[in-house]
Amino acid sequence: MQIDSPTLRWTKPRARRSAGLSAIAQATADHRSPGRRWSDPRRVRLLAGCGCLACLLACSSCGGPTEPAGGPLPIGRWSGGGACLSVTDTGCNLIVGCGHGQFPRPTVRLDGTFDVDGTYRIEVGPVSTDPAPPAHFSGSLSGSTLILNVVPSGSLPSASYVLTLGAPGTCGILCV
Repeated sequence: MQIDSPTLRWTKPRARRSAGLSAIAQATADHRSPGRRWSDPRRVRLLAGCGCLACLLACSSCGGPTEPAGGPLPIGRWSGGGACLSVTDTGCNLIVGCGHGQFPRPTVRLDGTFDVDGTYRIEVGPVSTDPAPPAHFSGSLSGSTLILNVVPSGSLPSASYVLTLGAPGTCGILCV
């Protein structure tokens, strides 16, 4: 509805129909007519709704706080099942009973997995001066849960540990 300015009365907007225009062309012409403004509350709500929907869709494609985002394994103390993994800027130290392993801080892929080579040995009694035998460490990260797989070389069996991120710090040695 419009106000007819000379007499100040309400009138309906006149439909403008051009000869030979299709319905789509007529709708476009009506849309641009002076009687229809972008300040129409229905159009403002429609545009605001479309803008909000676009923002929600854009934000939903971003990774959430519990999803792996790729990058280095988070720093801290990971523990569970008798194992403790201390992750620092410079590397990782794994302690499991009398076994201990060391490996560089891995880079977690976008799917939450990682692979890295390091060393692992089991020691009882005096600490050996020989270099530690090689081992392969792999795992998957989901939120604050890490599944760590250790495959030592030689006769030692492979093992898997489910670890949870806890307080910062280092892990204590359990076997002397």
